[in-house]
Amino acid sequence: MINKLAFQPTEGRWDCLLEQLSISKIQIAMVVTGGGTGVISRCLRRSGASLNFVEAVVPYSRLATQRYLGLEPTEGYASQHTANALAQVAHSRATSLTEKDQRCFGIALTATLPTKSDGYDADSTQNCCVHVASQNAQICRGWSLYFTGEQSDRDVAESIAEQMFLIALQDSLHQSGSTVGSDPLLPLNSIGLQVSMTHAFDAPGA
Repeated sequence: MINKLAFQPTEGRWDCLLEQLSISKIQIAMVVTGGGTGVISRCLRRSGASLNFVEAVVPYSRLATQRYLGLEPTEGYASQHTANALAQVAHSRATSLTEKDQRCFGIALTATLPTKSDGYDADSTQNCCVHVASQNAQICRGWSLYFTGEQSDRDVAESIAEQMFLIALQDSLHQSGSTVGSDPLLPLNSIGLQVSMTHAFDAPGA
């Protein structure tokens, strides 16, 4: 844990991975809820993004998340279990939205980030978390990060959430046979944040 967040986005790593993605045959449906929605513009604002991304969904409220999943999360809305479930639905949608014989992935991000709300003052420390998951037809992998932050750290926390998404995106490329030179974990580790990976497990029906 650190007292003050001081994370800087790694633009070079984003550019590198998105360039590699553009020459792959990966089809991705992404779903983001609770924070980190900036990943959508990062992924879609480049030319040719539609070759890889078939859908980007933001079920931001609890009801919207329930309807996307088709059920109410049993372990909280910002949890690794929910991220895995969101990735499962996203993978199913990616598969149904592409007519090409290509490898499909669902990538999900759910987070609790510093916010202004009842019970918190501007200087209070809040417990935050970011969970991401990547799923294809064979395997699901997830990553979690816990940290503390203040309301004034919101922009930095958003950048941290975006970096977490980059981990799942890189893993999808790796699973598809692409050689990825950079490690998106390093910038997080360098400021004292520790990302834990959940054990990879077979996807339902694999």
